Amino acid sequence: MAKTVQLRRYQIVPGMLEEFRAWLNQEVLPIREKFGFHVEFMYVDNKNSEFIWAVSVQGSLDDFLEIESRYDTSEERAAAGTKRPDCLLSADTRFVDES
Repeated sequence: MAKTVQLRRYQIVPGMLEEFRAWLNQEVLPIREKFGFHVEFMYVDNKNSEFIWAVSVQGSLDDFLEIESRYDTSEERAAAGTKRPDCLLSADTRFVDES
């Protein structure tokens, strides 16, 4: 079965990477897992205060978008969002293919 992968890059306020990572691990990832997402990898670029990770869904791009829509509108995600530290400067998300 196909897998769709989304690369996510976040620029974080310097000095807040650990706070962001703790929030993501404790609040966000359990919800994403419940909806069927799988974390492919997570990296921190401390020098540039950047958090880089990829999340995937088994299936097509349409499958990913359907699951993401349900996730984005869920009460669980809304509740987790209220706890997010005020540290996100920018976000870049894009779908990527294996080479």
